[in-house]
Amino acid sequence: MCTSEKQKLIISCLLAAALAAPPQLKLDPKEPIPILAQSNILNEDGTFQNSYESADGTKVEASGTLKDLGDKEGPSSVIQGSYSFVTADGQVFELRYIADENGFQPQASFLPVAPPIPEDILKSLAYNAAHPEEDNLRK
Repeated sequence: MCTSEKQKLIISCLLAAALAAPPQLKLDPKEPIPILAQSNILNEDGTFQNSYESADGTKVEASGTLKDLGDKEGPSSVIQGSYSFVTADGQVFELRYIADENGFQPQASFLPVAPPIPEDILKSLAYNAAHPEEDNLRK
């Protein structure tokens, strides 16, 4: 590869990297944050999709469906989505989630993690599960 081709390749890579980097906007805290993109789709069958992106780097997406759980109450909503935001120091935080018959289930690297259940408590729970008749004696 000749020198001019190498220079063109390097300039192309630098230009691509510059275009890929999110812009650092200085927004006035007294002014509303502009919405750059927004989409809302609501279908007759109860499904939906919505999303938006704002000038401060916040992005939100959600979609939902109905799920038949086979009970008398009718179908249940199942919603999945994500949101991300940029902190003051430029870090991007993203959270993904699903919300269904099992509740809200978020996933993100920044969420705290519960400590493990102590061994004595696990043994006690196992004993209680193996001896349900003793629960009836206490009532």
